[in-house]
Formats: sequence, structure tokens, C-alpha cells
Amino acid sequence: MKRNFTYTITLLFCILSMTQLTSCSKDTSGAEINLSYQMLSDKTWYLDYSIVGSTKRTYVGQSTYFIDFLKNKTTKDSDGLTGTYTVEKVGNVLQIHVLAKTSSTNTVEYVYNIESIGTGNLILYYTLSGATVPTKLYFSTIR
Repeated sequence: MKRNFTYTITLLFCILSMTQLTSCSKDTSGAEINLSYQMLSDKTWYLDYSIVGSTKRTYVGQSTYFIDFLKNKTTKDSDGLTGTYTVEKVGNVLQIHVLAKTSSTNTVEYVYNIESIGTGNLILYYTLSGATVPTKLYFSTIR
């Protein structure tokens, strides 16, 4: 009887451990991507300021760069670029991939890493080729 009890407890412990391990490795990137689309879309994002290294440049109160991310996954910005965007998770970083065209129909592709996204605030960053520090862009929906 004691042997069956020990076997049952051991088996139960193994089953619970396996359940716990599989639930801990659950992939939530799809939910993060969907939430990011919801937070980004149908808003005009105005650039408030940028930071490169220790240099901060403010645009508050000025006519400045803005970008629209629309619900149909198209985008347009104040530089005249129009195109499409996707949100992806690469490694452990959420990214906005933009494929756009200039007014002279040249193709432009760029990627922003998402540091933070809220209902009215967005922080993106990127590192130019050959640069050692990232450029951080701080956006808000209020102008």
C-alpha cells in the first residue's frame, strides 16, 4: 500500500511539473503584436523630441514630423511617404517594418524598434549603420 501511494504521488508530481513547464513557455508574441496594432492604428503620431546619445532635440510647439498608422495597415507621413507597415517580433523586440514610396515613386524601407507603446505615447528607436548609439524618437498623439 505504501509503495502504491509513493508511486501515485511521484506520478502526480511529474504530471504537474510537466504542465507547469509547458505553461511557462507559452508563446504570447501574437497577442503582443495584435495589441501593438490596436495601440498604433488610426492615430496621428507627432514627434515631440529625439535623443541621440546625450543630445536632446525638441519639436514641441513646432511644425514637425508626424506619421499615421492606419487600421488597414497603410501609413503616410509628413515627408510625403506612403506605404504599408507590419508589426513583428524579431528576437525579443517588437518592430514596425515600413515599406513606403516617395512622391517620385522611389521605394523606401525602414524598421523602428518599439521600446514602449501606450494609448497616447510611443517610443521608437533605431541605430543607423555605422553608428554606436541608437536614436530614440518620442511621439505623442496630442498636438
